[in-house]
Amino acid sequence: MKILIFSDSHDNIWNMQKLVDSIDDSIETAIFCGDAVAPFMSSYFKELNIPVYACLGNNDEDHIGLLKMGGENVHWTNLSQEYGEVELGGKKIAFCHYPKLGELLAGTGDYDLVCHGHTHVVRSEFISSTLLCNPGSVCGIKVGRPIQASYAVYDTSKNAIEITNID
Repeated sequence: MKILIFSDSHDNIWNMQKLVDSIDDSIETAIFCGDAVAPFMSSYFKELNIPVYACLGNNDEDHIGLLKMGGENVHWTNLSQEYGEVELGGKKIAFCHYPKLGELLAGTGDYDLVCHGHTHVVRSEFISSTLLCNPGSVCGIKVGRPIQASYAVYDTSKNAIEITNID
């Protein structure tokens, strides 16, 4: 199974549309690690036409709006939770926004994959037997400066991450 992992779109509708347009039929589901920002951004999740498991980030202020605009295919973590959990393709996966929480979750050894966002910096490393991933940012900005926009695809059969740049 192939899983799209993306984060930190920060209202960049152009890059979000590029991401949506680049996804092919091999991708069966997606994980979003927070910071869509405005509610209209979660409407792009509908365009993926696959289940999307999502958590909120520190810039996601209109929680109810994001939930409503995402549609039925988006499964948001409970507003009172800091992270989500899901089993996909025989792999136990946790996802959150913050890197420190991601590291702590990976360190438990309870998951095959832990995904996080927030830093806008690509990360793919093992903490013991758990793969820890930050797909980078869809927005392509870090601290007000342009960086390479990106997302990741996780292959459950290979237990591996492939990073794709958004051009």
